[in-house]
Amino acid sequence: MKVNKLHPEYVEFMPKVLEDGVLYISEKYMTAAHKCCCGCGQKVVTPLRATEWTLSKTTSGVTLHPSVGNWGFACRSHYYIRNNQVIWAGDMTEAQIQRGRRLDQIAKEEYFAPNEQLACNRANSFFGRIISRLFGD
Repeated sequence: MKVNKLHPEYVEFMPKVLEDGVLYISEKYMTAAHKCCCGCGQKVVTPLRATEWTLSKTTSGVTLHPSVGNWGFACRSHYYIRNNQVIWAGDMTEAQIQRGRRLDQIAKEEYFAPNEQLACNRANSFFGRIISRLFGD
């Protein structure tokens, strides 16, 4: 049966059996999980990280961003969770899905690249100062 509303439940660990209509949220382990809202019964896990999904809480409910696209499931359901409400989105073509995956990968690379570059710059600067002191360059 299709679900159009999710009730947030805060847990430390995800239960072995998920109930329909419940969005389980583990703030400690930065993960949310629920059964697919189309009713197929598949478990949907959404890591809560800057490069994955974000969860925001208001008095109106919880919002998960971006959308949930279950392209690996037979149902291929696609929906948004906004203020506990499930907002159904249209199906996407395989080309659109692949483009979205490429954009996600680029965003992750850009997110992590500055930190790697900063670490390299710090290491180069540190070793550069040592070489300069040893050899007087």
